[in-house]
Amino acid sequence: MARRHIHRLRVAFVDCDPAQIVHFSNYFRWFDTASREFFTACGVPSWRDTEPDSGIIGTPLVDAQASFRAPATYGEDIEIESWVDSWGGKSFTMRHTARRGDTVLAEGREVRVFALRESVDPPKIRAVAVPAGIRAVCE
Repeated sequence: MARRHIHRLRVAFVDCDPAQIVHFSNYFRWFDTASREFFTACGVPSWRDTEPDSGIIGTPLVDAQASFRAPATYGEDIEIESWVDSWGGKSFTMRHTARRGDTVLAEGREVRVFALRESVDPPKIRAVAVPAGIRAVCE
């Protein structure tokens, strides 16, 4: 079974639309945060700290999808469960499930790559092979 991490948060008023329902875009923001929190929980240093040693500046998103199952509103506590569903040569797929208690609110999928800074001016990055050490601590 894949290693999993739970990221907990409380929905803020600002996360909601005029109908007081969480705006869909916030799930993508929360999934992005949960992705980084997953790596932190696995013991991977911040991307600021990996750049000087390995050149890795982060895991840019190259594809994202979400399905919305039930509404949420401000003041509610939710959990985002995250895991790496599959590893490729240069990319990996993360899955996320947002829940309020036993109720699934949203499910997401992100395809990400590990990236190096190729140039500063103009700013360019490039995907690199999944670092074996990072993969090992995250499996």
